[in-house]
Amino acid sequence: MKNKSLLLISTMSLMFFGFQFSKNGIDKMYVPSNSPGAGAGKTGAPGESNCTACHAGNANTDVNGVNVLAVLDGTDPVTSYVPGMTYTVRLKMTPPTDKKGFQSTALKDASNDMAGDFSAGSNTSINSANGRKYANHTSASNSGSVPAWDWTWTAPDSGAGDITFYVASNLANNNGANSGDEIWLSQHSISESSSASLSDLTQSSLNNVSFVPGRDEVYVSLNTFENDDIQFSLIDFKGRTVFSTNLGIADSGTNIFNVGIPSDLEAGSFIVKLEVNNHELTKLIQIVR
Repeated sequence: MKNKSLLLISTMSLMFFGFQFSKNGIDKMYVPSNSPGAGAGKTGAPGESNCTACHAGNANTDVNGVNVLAVLDGTDPVTSYVPGMTYTVRLKMTPPTDKKGFQSTALKDASNDMAGDFSAGSNTSINSANGRKYANHTSASNSGSVPAWDWTWTAPDSGAGDITFYVASNLANNNGANSGDEIWLSQHSISESSSASLSDLTQSSLNNVSFVPGRDEVYVSLNTFENDDIQFSLIDFKGRTVFSTNLGIADSGTNIFNVGIPSDLEAGSFIVKLEVNNHELTKLIQIVR
């Protein structure tokens, strides 16, 4: 009888620790948080689940820029990639939070196959499954003290075409459980470029690009070495062109433009892209209202 009593107590103890309890009784199985990074395949990409596989609640479509992703050539953001070139991918989340996490992959739009290769940064880790690679937060980088996550992306060979970075992020409430977190899913597109990389351009260069507060203008100082047609675009961090205009023909030498932009354009970070003689020049600006 004594042995049976011990067995009953042990079974009840396992049930207690294996489930969460709410006011109405058993709520759901408790799943430990993924502080070192999620298992592969949680980005919300085609054929994948997302963070709600382990965290309670619904996944939200990110239309407000919670996930801000940039592909960087050195320190300059780009809107198209050169095949085979290595870039830094930088992801940050807004607003700030005490606990946070993410997972991201990059897929070819035409086939949903992995596009290029990922390598870990100092605050990220890489795992893989089913031919895809995934960038993740680490146990040391899931706090609000880390402003952004960086990892290395080697672009695929020529002919891969347009590529989408899929991101699933978690704005966690730091309650030590799997409830009350905000899951955000976003997609960030980048196209294949047929031109040389920004660092190789000698035909033209940007001296300065800045937003002029109170005047709804972007100041642009540009050097060109021949008379070139200039196309100006503002691109958000989801890869969408929110404003575009032709600046006309620039003269050889230094050119100054004060480009009027829509007054109803929301504040935030944008990429200024100038297309000059089939080349792209980009700079990051902050629009402040």
